Amino acid sequence: MNNHQAPDFEDSKLLLAEDSTVATPAIARQAAARMAAYTRGKFVAFAPHVAQELLERPQWVSVPGAAYYAYGLLRWQARWVPFVHLESLLRAYPAINTSTAPQYALILAYQTAPGQPLQYGAIAVDSIPHSVLASDADFCPLPDDSDMWATLALSCFRHQGQAVPILDSAKIFSEYHG
Repeated sequence: MNNHQAPDFEDSKLLLAEDSTVATPAIARQAAARMAAYTRGKFVAFAPHVAQELLERPQWVSVPGAAYYAYGLLRWQARWVPFVHLESLLRAYPAINTSTAPQYALILAYQTAPGQPLQYGAIAVDSIPHSVLASDADFCPLPDDSDMWATLALSCFRHQGQAVPILDSAKIFSEYHG
């Protein structure tokens, strides 16, 4: 699903109500997602293949002149990866408390273009991410609490009454959002 296009229901039988111009799937498809809390009570999701590893009590190196939403660089598998505070990015102001380490860092993979090598970045998360199933029937509009959702999200689904944006990790790490 893409929040900018109609959902693709290639294998579903579509039903069209007489008084409606919107098709609805007869059978909703499901897909797994990795949900992660980026701040207390707020969640985002990623495709399962994007989430690579969860680091407990991450240690990072601050980088002078780094983006306001970046902790700095995190050492992971013999490389340095950017370490981002997602809430700061979404709120467009620094909300990072660098005197206290976040509980976890979620390592995410991304590509800047098809066929390019994988690159990696990390986001701070408050708890252990968990898997959920989202279906086409769970599709919902992006939350309206940040202008950044439209830039970072591929789509959005409702889980336990809350909108959960599905983020594109390449959009988080491959450009400056200042």
